Amino acid sequence: MKDNFWGLIWSSFLDIQGILIGFMGVVITIVLSRFPVKTNIPLDLAIVILFFILLLIVTLFKAASKSFSEYKKAKAEFEKLTIRNGELEAKVNRRLLPKILFARQPQGKTGLEIECLLENSELLSNNTFLSFYYTGEDEFERLIGTGVAITVQANGKIQALMDKPVSAYQDILEKLARNDAKILDRTVVKPSITRDMMQNI
Repeated sequence: MKDNFWGLIWSSFLDIQGILIGFMGVVITIVLSRFPVKTNIPLDLAIVILFFILLLIVTLFKAASKSFSEYKKAKAEFEKLTIRNGELEAKVNRRLLPKILFARQPQGKTGLEIECLLENSELLSNNTFLSFYYTGEDEFERLIGTGVAITVQANGKIQALMDKPVSAYQDILEKLARNDAKILDRTVVKPSITRDMMQNI
């Protein structure tokens, strides 16, 4: 679309003038040959006025048509960009959070505590409180446990411990403790302090 209204009108005029002039020539020839015109207004002036009125109508119609077409195209592009932006934002936000590389149940522990090895992350340091969330098939995240970052290793990877699992998600927790790839992929670790932690302080 042109940058402004008058630019749009001018481009529309240029688009239609060849067709319009040819059409007007044919119409005027037919009209004058079939219907002799008797009027107080000089015929040449009437033709000029009629021509410019028709030219204005067709130009405005063309401009409106182009505007609507460009609007639909721009709207479709905007919707695509909005969807793509949402996808990228979600991807970036997810990648800022460390991925669980490996999970296991600590040796000698009878409860369902889970040790995790996390990717490097500038968000975490020693003793950072952590929340573990599992994203279900319905795309809702569910808190499945809380814990702490035990230590940041020399290579940057982080050892973490989920020491307060949510028992309602026993099946998911057992699969996570067995290092199930699907569960690992759908579980995110976030640095946070939950309301339950605050109540225990």
